[in-house]
Amino acid sequence: MAGRLRTLKFVGLLAITASCFTPAAQKLASTPTELNMAAGDTVSLPIVKPHQAPTSSNHAVATTSETTTGTTVKSNDPGNFDIASKLFGFIPWKTHVHVTPGAKVVVGGQAVGIRLESKGPVVVGFRRLSDGSSPSARAHVQIGDMIVSIEQHAVHSSSDLQQVLRQAPQQIHLTIQRGHTKRQLSVNVPDDGLGHRQLGLYVRDRTVGVGTLTFYDPVHHAFGALGHVITDIDTGQRVDGSGQLYEAMITGLKRGQIGAPGEKRGTFSSAGTQSQIGLISENTDYGVFGSMPSAPLPYTPSSLVQVALPEQVHEGPAKMYTVVHGNKVEAFDVRVDNVAHQHSPATKSMIIKVTDPRLLAETGGIIQGMSGSPLLQDGRLIGAVTHVFVSDPTRGYGVYAMWMLQQTRDEHAVVPSFSPWLMHPAWNQPRSAV
Repeated sequence: MAGRLRTLKFVGLLAITASCFTPAAQKLASTPTELNMAAGDTVSLPIVKPHQAPTSSNHAVATTSETTTGTTVKSNDPGNFDIASKLFGFIPWKTHVHVTPGAKVVVGGQAVGIRLESKGPVVVGFRRLSDGSSPSARAHVQIGDMIVSIEQHAVHSSSDLQQVLRQAPQQIHLTIQRGHTKRQLSVNVPDDGLGHRQLGLYVRDRTVGVGTLTFYDPVHHAFGALGHVITDIDTGQRVDGSGQLYEAMITGLKRGQIGAPGEKRGTFSSAGTQSQIGLISENTDYGVFGSMPSAPLPYTPSSLVQVALPEQVHEGPAKMYTVVHGNKVEAFDVRVDNVAHQHSPATKSMIIKVTDPRLLAETGGIIQGMSGSPLLQDGRLIGAVTHVFVSDPTRGYGVYAMWMLQQTRDEHAVVPSFSPWLMHPAWNQPRSAV
């Protein structure tokens, strides 16, 4: 009797397992309970004879039409609605649909020069004076502190700092910004014998480099570029400031290898305003953002590209737009190998792999300076390249374009941490001795 019972349990288990592979079970598994769509999108669901979708603001949020295999849903206006039905004629089922406003942008790919000035000179090192010590180090100044003022005189740059020090007394009151806190320190600053006061510091107030423009938003006259935060090369901290965006030219390439990421070599002129194309207002974990009066190249409404929702990004072929010679934007084949299910802004949204033979031959894969290069899939802008894997230069991370677009309208986001190689090139980060 016990043996027969075990046999029946085994047969029942086999039947349940086999049923999971039937078309009916697969249809059930492929029917979502929640669905996000952008206005204007069309999605097919394996739902037969759905109930009528509700309306919003006297307009249909969406329209549905039946097909032989299910239901096609076309979203019209932003809003929420439910599609209710009975799967296989007897299982109650409801799919909740959330329709977001559609966003269209001009796809970038152009090389851009970035000049970012911090809000004040940042301490990046200590300088020993004639007595073998640094007055600022003795006063407990720390690497990464930003100098705000000396003797209540505001300081915005290293030149401001040097100017104030020329007229400062031997004992000065120094205001520094450390994280989110301002601190007052007293520093005894000797002179160098020529009447110049010395803090015993190395400071930096600007960062310059070349990256890639991701998109231009014609509705808000805004841009997004780079795809990741710009950090100080010595402190590793985010550069807190603003700056300018310029036209740039790629003049050479250094091919990437395992353990040694390559880079683009480029030039741009920041001497005047002729090549300036935008103003940088934010340096965030998702790139640099700001205002741009007009698109970098002429465009028509029909050439605008829809920004994909994270749910619309999938594994498979895609295109990367970037510049490898001069200022010509070209499309290269890549593959999305993995996508992260992110419901709010976060980094490392996807893993991509370069598959284009010509790009592999010229660069070895992803190189520094490609950060911000837009990624397109199914005719939508899905994201931007951000990082390269040091162990495999053909592969790297990308961030969802939707998270970048939100940064032009929302400054609040998740703070990430990265282990792969940051994709900005060897930035020019000069420091000054004071």
